[in-house]
Amino acid sequence: MGVLTARPCCPEDVPADVAVRPLAGGDWEAVRRIYAEGIATGAATFTTEVPSRDHLEHQWLPEHRWVAEIDGQVVGWAALSSVSNRECYRGVAENSVYVGDGMRGRGVGKALLRAQVIAADQGGLWTLQTSIFPENRASLALHHSAGFRTVGVRERIGRLDGIWRDTVLLERRSETVPATENQ
Repeated sequence: MGVLTARPCCPEDVPADVAVRPLAGGDWEAVRRIYAEGIATGAATFTTEVPSRDHLEHQWLPEHRWVAEIDGQVVGWAALSSVSNRECYRGVAENSVYVGDGMRGRGVGKALLRAQVIAADQGGLWTLQTSIFPENRASLALHHSAGFRTVGVRERIGRLDGIWRDTVLLERRSETVPATENQ
């Protein structure tokens, strides 16, 4: 199969007016609103109802939750979730990036994904993966710009509103060796 070529870390051309910071307690209402906006598109997730804050706090890795702000308003979020509780997969996480209505196409996702990838590399995560609906071209392009590669298409992997849907499986491998690997 050959050797995987080096992939770029992440986009450099993030807009100056987008600030990314760790998610704080007061951000949950905006995060859940933006999640609902993503669900409403029908092109972002198999999820049909916004999960509770408690569910998300349990699902998302605590040190890998981000929000993006423009002029002090939360306009997007990104989070990582463990793919398994098995020890062999401790460095593998699934990513999510959501941008609010009216803010898409402004570089918010790019800024969020950049922060997420850098933090994942620094945190010893060696693989990030995601599944994206094939028609969500903007998300596919965004992830490719951050070093994700297409692994394949998962045909008829799940139903959304009674319709079988495909997803494109992407992954990003860190060039950073996890600190625990040599121990």
